[in-house]
Amino acid sequence: MIRAHVNAILARLREDTVLQGFTFEGVVLPDVQENRPQRYCTIFTNSGYRTVERLSGPSATATFTYTIHSVGTDPQQAQAVAERVFAQLLDYTPTVVGRQCGRLRHAASQPVQVDTDVKPPLYYCVDQFDLTSDPI
Repeated sequence: MIRAHVNAILARLREDTVLQGFTFEGVVLPDVQENRPQRYCTIFTNSGYRTVERLSGPSATATFTYTIHSVGTDPQQAQAVAERVFAQLLDYTPTVVGRQCGRLRHAASQPVQVDTDVKPPLYYCVDQFDLTSDPI
């Protein structure tokens, strides 16, 4: 179930022509780092928080949090990537077989930060989106 939700979010991000080919799941791998694009986004997903209604049996509502890093060579480029992420995800309702998903909700944001551990330094924005998913 977790993979199906992640795949729906990744597919949605990759529909954008700017993010297509520049959206990664988790950490950018070393083979990509050598040819790191100037702008990209990465997505990290939790395994979901599950709640069960006492009277409804074993079915559970899952709430997933997607943490997305929008990266660029300067603060403006990182924010431009973040804008593309917002355009794709805000109020988007994923389709997952066997589940009734709610609309994605922007849950948190952090100011632009700089990563000086890489050369040249990169700037990134962090945004979190929440998604609820109920069994059909």
